[in-house]
Amino acid sequence: MWQVTAGGVHAVQRLAVASVDVAALTELDLEVQSWRPPIEGWIGSPGIPGVTTFELEARGAGARLRLQLTQPTDAAVLLAAAVRCLRPVPTGAWSPELTFTPGLPADAASLAPRLRDVLRADDDRDGHLRRADVLLTGAAPAADVERATTVVVGPDRWTRDGIDFEVSVDPTIHRPLGRRSTGAVVVADARVDGDTIAIRGGDLELDVVGSVTAADARRLRSVTALVIDGAVPPRLERQLHACGVVIASARASLPAADDHLGWQARSVFERRHALRQYAPSAALDEWPSVTVVMATHRAEHLDGAVAALAGLRYPRLEVVIGAHGPAVDADQVRGLMRDLPHRVTVVPVPSDRNLGEVLQACTDRAEGSLITKMDDDDVYGPEHVWDLVLARQYSGAEVVGKALDWIHVESESATVFRPVFAAEKYADFVAGGTILVSRADLMSVGGWRPVPKSVDRALLDRVLAAGGLVYRTHGLGYVYVRRQSGHTATVSDAHFLTKVTERREGLVAHEAFGTAVGA
Repeated sequence: MWQVTAGGVHAVQRLAVASVDVAALTELDLEVQSWRPPIEGWIGSPGIPGVTTFELEARGAGARLRLQLTQPTDAAVLLAAAVRCLRPVPTGAWSPELTFTPGLPADAASLAPRLRDVLRADDDRDGHLRRADVLLTGAAPAADVERATTVVVGPDRWTRDGIDFEVSVDPTIHRPLGRRSTGAVVVADARVDGDTIAIRGGDLELDVVGSVTAADARRLRSVTALVIDGAVPPRLERQLHACGVVIASARASLPAADDHLGWQARSVFERRHALRQYAPSAALDEWPSVTVVMATHRAEHLDGAVAALAGLRYPRLEVVIGAHGPAVDADQVRGLMRDLPHRVTVVPVPSDRNLGEVLQACTDRAEGSLITKMDDDDVYGPEHVWDLVLARQYSGAEVVGKALDWIHVESESATVFRPVFAAEKYADFVAGGTILVSRADLMSVGGWRPVPKSVDRALLDRVLAAGGLVYRTHGLGYVYVRRQSGHTATVSDAHFLTKVTERREGLVAHEAFGTAVGA
């Protein structure tokens, strides 16, 4: 048995990768001094066989976890199981198995939630199979075992198939959790001294040394931007951007305090780039495949739907369209979709099927690991799918979706910014036209309910009732279009004109929504 005391979950992750082939255990008694579940009452699952005892008890600001197993298990595997009990982990998407070797550096700690297979000195498992899909190794020569790919993990630099990748962002730490779409703009001054950024602004006095820690990231949630005197070390710049902090060399280069769209666009652009380019998924080349499912029964919306789908930039994308009823001819839809840069499948669905059944028929034809719902009459920016995939990665939630920030009210010929639902938080509501869920998680709760309306709410209720998590990311890149007719929602247009922070005439024009002039 190991009795372990750690400051928090990140310390457990580091210990897990350092414990490969150190000991075999049947029991772990773990105390973390700082821990809070994503929502009250949530607990994860160890996800390993032979568990006879699983106890998780909140204690003050932390928690105590006990795990007992029937058979001795590598200490690293047992510690990784503890991590999964304490932290949400993305589930249900296809990925190659990672095999962890002894001597890995702490830089691999972000992968600890996926640690299930280790290479031990006495390893003789599955001799008739290729031993490893992806073998993770440190600076020492890789073990002489059959593998598909080797990834060498080093400080800020990972190497796969002879290609180097900068990996300086850990999505379990460097993430925009708690960063709202609106609120007071806080710009702090900072100075660079070697690998330290000294931040002084308002009530914040913080020295970030070497890397942005989890504690640093929490304190930085209140900071909108840093005006930094000196050249920012690239590692720290990437990590600050991933947290959503805007960096500038002069205040004059920042958006005006009341420019909500300007601030949101700049922060999201920088966090998106940092999380996409400098996190482990880029080095591992394992961004999941995504299928867009879209139901349509109104031919007049097809041109707009084609334009939105054509603009999506996610690389591993397919589209499945449900042509619902006689008003939409399946052959016409195929013709309109012919030149899309993504593979398209059109599924004719009889008019006597309801919306939930149409979406399920589309999902049954989907081949992507993840399913995202798009509505044929809403507006989607080119990076929309990327935003959802990244939010799923850093939140670990079963369902992610966007905040309902931007609404085009057709009867008023206006777009309003209405950030009523706080962004970047675990929640029970997301914009229905932005839902993303793994196909496996979707089917584990019974798929789309066969209901004629509120199909989005029905899915969220199913996931929450099963103990799953829903995460609401920012609303940039999505505009909910409130048509003058044809909506199943019972609320009036006037409802969407209350609690408005900003109003723009016509459809908002900006590259983030794919609506900029000339876009």
